[in-house]
Amino acid sequence: MLVIFDCDGVLVDSEPLAAAVFSAELARLGLPMSGDECYREFHGHSLAYCFDWIERKFDCRLPDAFAAQLSAATDNTFSRKLQAVPGVEAVVKELERRHISYCVASNGGHKKIANSLATTGLVRYFNRDKGNCFSVDDVATGKPAPDLFLYAAESMGVPPAFTTVIEDSAAGVRAAKRAGMELFVYDPMENFAAETGLRRFFQMQDLLAQLIPRGC
Repeated sequence: MLVIFDCDGVLVDSEPLAAAVFSAELARLGLPMSGDECYREFHGHSLAYCFDWIERKFDCRLPDAFAAQLSAATDNTFSRKLQAVPGVEAVVKELERRHISYCVASNGGHKKIANSLATTGLVRYFNRDKGNCFSVDDVATGKPAPDLFLYAAESMGVPPAFTTVIEDSAAGVRAAKRAGMELFVYDPMENFAAETGLRRFFQMQDLLAQLIPRGC
């Protein structure tokens, strides 16, 4: 069995912070998008997708330096405010105790993932040296394509049918379904309340009871 965690919003509570930074950096360019709008449109997507969306939406070309400026502003905010999602470390520790394989597979770049995990102390569990950290940098197409999840499972030596994905975004949900993997959706804000057929949970302490059958 393999458990694949998304990073932003599942391991680290980064999404509201990232959306606020994105909004502020766009405002510097005279492009009006609130933090809530950035969250709604960009949640779970790669930067390439976000930049393409912005350029189409505002009929403009983003400056070449925008990616670096956004990265620096995000790193600065994360270094001061980023925290792990409450309860997720206990979940990972229990997986280790039961000798269940796990990894992270994120639409973020390796540098961003490493910084987020280091800031929150989760880097001891997920890192490239352990071989259990996978990024959109590793594949041609990120989520919602299944490529990243399939690559992670193959690298960890576990077939998709024996893999469970923990996601919180629409792009990640679609990717997991397309990969043919079991899926649990972390939905504390009830963003998926209108969707049927999803196995949702609202607190990390509830995840283990769904992942591991009683008596095991």
